[in-house]
Amino acid sequence: MSDDDSPRLSPQQRWVARVLFKVVELLFRTRKRMTLSLANTFLNVAAQEGLTVSELAARCGVSGEVMSKHLRDLGAINRRYGPGLGLVAVVQQIHGDRRERYVVITHRGRDLVQQMMAVLKAGCRHAPGYRGPEQAEAGTYVPAETEGVPRDT
Repeated sequence: MSDDDSPRLSPQQRWVARVLFKVVELLFRTRKRMTLSLANTFLNVAAQEGLTVSELAARCGVSGEVMSKHLRDLGAINRRYGPGLGLVAVVQQIHGDRRERYVVITHRGRDLVQQMMAVLKAGCRHAPGYRGPEQAEAGTYVPAETEGVPRDT
């Protein structure tokens, strides 16, 4: 059996799994029953603020009705009119088509993203093959498993 056929994960793959688990764990701490679909919605808003509700629904692969439920749960007041998570807000433009609603991240949502970034940075410092703090600070360190994968700049 060659190394590529081995069902065991490499140290780098285990490291990636541990760091991603810690990031996802932050999301699950915000809500007792956080679903992956709800987490996907939040991460898509964080990745590209200012999408319309329908654009966000298409990007997440859910219907407009499901997206509205997600946004209520992620917003200040949930769909059952109780306290929501307060991570995103749905806003209208002052001018133009007021039927269009745009999704933005709130201060609380930004704080959560900053916590996620801190976990990722700390994980980079302990990654197999990491060669120094200047790589993490400059954003130039790329684990071997992600080389060649396009990055946002």
